[in-house]
Amino acid sequence: MGKIIPWIAVAIAVLFMTKKDTKIQSTVRGIRNNNPGNLRPTGAKWVGQVIPGTDPGFMQFKSMPYGIRALFIDLINKHKRGLDTLREILYVYAPPSENRTESYISNVSAATGIGATQKFEPTKANLFKIAKAFARVENGPDALLIPDKDWNEGWRLANQRADIKSYVK
Repeated sequence: MGKIIPWIAVAIAVLFMTKKDTKIQSTVRGIRNNNPGNLRPTGAKWVGQVIPGTDPGFMQFKSMPYGIRALFIDLINKHKRGLDTLREILYVYAPPSENRTESYISNVSAATGIGATQKFEPTKANLFKIAKAFARVENGPDALLIPDKDWNEGWRLANQRADIKSYVK
């Protein structure tokens, strides 16, 4: 019995240490803000947005899935406006006045396999590839810390909007 008690204590400690904490630990702004697309405030209030936030330059969300939801909706809305190539979207999303846009386009194109000037369909597969590539450019390797369950939940949340759900092919 005396040999079992230390193992029980270890098992209990492991259970507490592996408690599911959905907050990803990172010093990278987009991850810290639960905003993997580094979306800027527009004046509109987003579902799940932290108001008031503590970062004056970028929106903050209460969880990563809400930030992912916003990224998906932003991408889809740009596509709905007729911006249907990576180049067109990125010149609006990451303008040269703030970014190295050509490098951004090149990185996203390489990561997605979608040509910079190739028109793309707004399919779930394309939007996932593009959103994850944006997150990687915005947050570097820390974007890989975002678990698939958060991406899937962000997608589910975005598709609760009828206009989004009906637009995606």
